[in-house]
Amino acid sequence: MDKPPSPFEQLADLAAGDATLDQAVALTAALAAIPDLQKWLREQRQRVVRTVHERDGISYTDMAPTLGVKPERVSGIARGHSRTPRKKSSDQ
Repeated sequence: MDKPPSPFEQLADLAAGDATLDQAVALTAALAAIPDLQKWLREQRQRVVRTVHERDGISYTDMAPTLGVKPERVSGIARGHSRTPRKKSSDQ
């Protein structure tokens, strides 16, 4: 893979140019932040789905084909449910 998926193309700048140790550090930090990025993306998707549903009156059934999921999944997104179980932190 020469470049990241389209929503993340700007991240390619982290790998551009001559390879350096600073570049490796930046890439390591980006990889370590992926769980936080996933959490943020889930929260933003939930906010947008709820807003579109409440403000615009678009049903979960109508949203489902556009999102490529079943209406039950859209409802779960709106409630903040995830398909994948989250790892428990080590201090629990």
